[in-house]
Amino acid sequence: MLEFGIATVLLIGSILIGFPIAFSIGITTVIYILMTNPMNVSSIPIRMFSGINSFTLMALPLFMLAAEIMIRTGISAKLFDFVRISRFGKKRGGLAYVNILASTIFGSISGAALSDVAGLGAVEMQAMEEDGYDKGFACAVTAASSIQSPLIPPSNVAILYAGTMALSVGAVLYAGFIPGVLLALSQMIYVKVNGKRMNLPQHEKKYTPEERKDIRKRGLIALGMPLIILIGITGGFVTPTEAAAVAVLYALIVGLFIFKNLTWKMVVESLNAAAKTTANLFIITSLSAVFAWAIGVEQIPQQLTAFMLSISGNKYVILMIINVVFLIVGMWMETSAAILLFVPILAPIVTSMGVHPVHFAVIVIVNLTVGLITPPVGVVLYAVANVGKEKFENVVKATMPFILMGFALVILLTFIPDLCLILPRLMGFLD
Repeated sequence: MLEFGIATVLLIGSILIGFPIAFSIGITTVIYILMTNPMNVSSIPIRMFSGINSFTLMALPLFMLAAEIMIRTGISAKLFDFVRISRFGKKRGGLAYVNILASTIFGSISGAALSDVAGLGAVEMQAMEEDGYDKGFACAVTAASSIQSPLIPPSNVAILYAGTMALSVGAVLYAGFIPGVLLALSQMIYVKVNGKRMNLPQHEKKYTPEERKDIRKRGLIALGMPLIILIGITGGFVTPTEAAAVAVLYALIVGLFIFKNLTWKMVVESLNAAAKTTANLFIITSLSAVFAWAIGVEQIPQQLTAFMLSISGNKYVILMIINVVFLIVGMWMETSAAILLFVPILAPIVTSMGVHPVHFAVIVIVNLTVGLITPPVGVVLYAVANVGKEKFENVVKATMPFILMGFALVILLTFIPDLCLILPRLMGFLD
């Protein structure tokens, strides 16, 4: 355990001083193996390959490519206008509702909070600022609504978790749907309750009948991608990897023949961005697999299980401790990297206590995504402050009510597992 403690301090320290996460994990893993069993160094390349040799993980590069193409073809702006012409756009604080709904829908395409901010955030914040909203509040709503992205299916984060822990992809995807909707509803209720007190604007942008018809058509076309993916996976017509390939084909067809704004330059940029993201993710995945194997050889998970059980035999007490751990981790570590590094260690502990692995998957994802908007480090807060050109402290102040809603959802999901499990069971993914 001493070597594991040294490795943990080294890992956290290297990340905090700005080392790339992949290098931090790699250096820590090599040093840990040298401290415990130097002969195992020769096994590192084999274990790295084993960590990414998964049919499920093959879906991630394709989903990322599809999301990049959809972002470059302006799908975010089309979804924003699609929601804006609904009844929500006419209410007091209408653009706040539209922001939340559009992010929730776009999240099902991008699958990542930072992609939501990059693809939709600028559109949302600019529209709200032009309509008279306080800039800090606009940034706060944009940041808070982006964290639905990893929960609403189809989600890259859910697919990564399922592939890492050998769980049903469909089960993990649908398990996040109700929590994602609850998060969106809580944010909309906050806008409703506080709209008058905050003097939120009540303006309705005027559209001609022809404009409304075009917006509806383009919005429904944009919604086709997540619907095709979910129906395909749920109906058993395609595997997640095949669904990802269909998503890329759909994005290309929409961009080339329907929106007619996809250029070869956009395709090349999309391929380049998806390749970089995939390479970074797969390096982290492979090195995390080596680290998990190395500590498994030393039976660290079993020792951690014994330690946690010595604290309490109550699974809810243990879950609350783990909630705090993942909230803190989520503040300073990218969601995918945190899952790859910590879940293989902690999941066996809670499952041995009777916690359903799919229930735990949702708890982990929610904690990590709430961490993205939790100061002092929440990376999404910095992203929206940068995109919205607002002071970080103003964004934090305006985001605090939404952060508290996220904490409340974490506690609710911890003690009511059926909120996560009922939909996968109804869909036939769980017994």
